[in-house]
Amino acid sequence: MPPENLDRYALATRIHDLLAAELVAEGWELVDVRVYRGGGRLQVRLYVDVAGEGRIDLDGCARASRAAGMFLEESDLFQEPWVLEVSSPGVRRPLRTAAHFAAAVGQDVELKWRPLDAPASRPRNLRGRLCGVADGVLTVAPAAAEDAGAAAPAVSVPLASVLEANLDHDFDAQAVIREDRRRRKDDKRARRAQRRGGGRGQPGPAAPGEPADEDAERDRS
Repeated sequence: MPPENLDRYALATRIHDLLAAELVAEGWELVDVRVYRGGGRLQVRLYVDVAGEGRIDLDGCARASRAAGMFLEESDLFQEPWVLEVSSPGVRRPLRTAAHFAAAVGQDVELKWRPLDAPASRPRNLRGRLCGVADGVLTVAPAAAEDAGAAAPAVSVPLASVLEANLDHDFDAQAVIREDRRRRKDDKRARRAQRRGGGRGQPGPAAPGEPADEDAERDRS
């Protein structure tokens, strides 16, 4: 594939097809692949998560990067310098498969798509509420119509025509930080209560650095 004729979306699909099964065998899910050109070379970004209900951590990203890099080095996909980046899906989680979209029904999404009968046309952008997924077709209520207060005419987009897609979260970063702090405090209180017997009158041994329960000590004496 000559660099001047690069179709980055087609290349991303080929990379996904090459790596998806290999990463699944290692316990990861290859959520999506994005290809960009920058700094005189191709930027290949993999979005990887733990298969199932878990979430990948930094160590998992590093191990997935080594595994994916090995397969890509052995492939014949690139005709120019490239660099690999592996990331967790994050808040704006990429959407690629029918299962991804089915799980996102009712949420805001952002699509980049191209009509199947015009494969050389300029990609189109669409933002809105994902209303449904059926028979390989996405139904999206455009955000522009919702903002104008009008009834949003549904747009039907064949799943096969989608080039890239993400959840379209408009979130408050400070609110996310506050929620994380609150969750950590709640977890800490729960662990402390568990060590003390969960408040059922059967306190456990005090953790290092914590004072013992004085009433319990008097009862045992």
